Amino acid sequence: MIDKRIFEEISQQISKLIPQAEAAGDDMKKSVSAALQKGFSRLDLLSREEFDSQLAALARAEEKIIALEGQVKLLEERLAKVEQGPDLPQAPH
Repeated sequence: MIDKRIFEEISQQISKLIPQAEAAGDDMKKSVSAALQKGFSRLDLLSREEFDSQLAALARAEEKIIALEGQVKLLEERLAKVEQGPDLPQAPH
């Protein structure tokens, strides 16, 4: 027959180890996090806020480009009309 005291002793030892394992897990998380932060700091990465800011600036620049392209088109049309000369009828000599 199996002695119940063996199970009680094993249970007590496991109960003692669980808090230590949790503490080691927290330490491990901190170590991994620190290592990742150190690695990321070496890379040229943007924060989400910086990315969103750059995205907004790009959108504004694209809007400005579209507006400027429209102005250039109008100026080119005006220049083409000027180069063609006036549309006035010529008087006979």
